[in-house]
Amino acid sequence: MFKLSLKYAAICGLLLCVTFFVSDYFGVSPLTSLVHLVFDLILFGIFIFFGTKEFKSEQENEILHFWQGMTVGFNIYFFSTLVFAVYLMIYFQVDTQLLPDYKVDAMKLLMDGKDLYIEQMGEETFQAQVTSIKEATAGGLVFKSVLKKIMAGFFITPLISIILRKQPK
Repeated sequence: MFKLSLKYAAICGLLLCVTFFVSDYFGVSPLTSLVHLVFDLILFGIFIFFGTKEFKSEQENEILHFWQGMTVGFNIYFFSTLVFAVYLMIYFQVDTQLLPDYKVDAMKLLMDGKDLYIEQMGEETFQAQVTSIKEATAGGLVFKSVLKKIMAGFFITPLISIILRKQPK
């Protein structure tokens, strides 16, 4: 189970890194774009589905318990996120312009919706967001990116485990 999960996690992690690099290269901020969250869900869904399906096909009578699907899925999204986190830490060291670019993009995004944000959340919350963006660090952004990916994997794994489970008769 573990070796199979690592195989899928390595490929998934590599694709997460490639999409981050390609997005940054083409000027789409991978740290502020909502598209990346959707892409993470799709990518995790594909790799968790096929990893769990392969695990299921290796079992006698193709039995898959929910907990097995959850374990395979967790291993895949956790280790692929770990690969991405290491990549992102290295990327921040190599591309020193990434953090300042993030701050500019995040501030622009916040200011574009300023009136609506203040109306719904209040002036204090808006100012806290401005301060948060100004004080952002590479480590904090890596942590936020990892957290988003873990949450995406946590969301998709039970769905796939339920779809693919097959109880013994």
